[in-house]
Amino acid sequence: MRMTKSRNGKAVVKTESVFYAQVRDVFVQARQFVHKTANFAMVKAYWLVGKMIVEKQGGEAKAAYGDRLIASLSIQLTADLGKGFTQANLRYMRLFYLAFRNCHTLCDELSWSHASNKLVLL
Repeated sequence: MRMTKSRNGKAVVKTESVFYAQVRDVFVQARQFVHKTANFAMVKAYWLVGKMIVEKQGGEAKAAYGDRLIASLSIQLTADLGKGFTQANLRYMRLFYLAFRNCHTLCDELSWSHASNKLVLL
């Protein structure tokens, strides 16, 4: 161990560089795992919401009811959960499901997906 100064001028004890690198790598890998897991959960949520919208519309490609449904969902979700639930985003979720109706195809298309992270759908 040796003493150095940090950015704010305070004395800092430097640990052995190999040990430090190993500890740092644990945190870096944990952060990467969290990001990957969060991304996967959001993709799953978008797919499920798209599926739910399509099913609620009776599988219709486009229907007047569907537009009212999406507008209503957008208003309520935004009020309850905040930004990110625009009508356009909900339509994209719907299109996402229509493009990947088979969840196994979706998993195969996601280059960052992992075998243990297969979509488990209702």
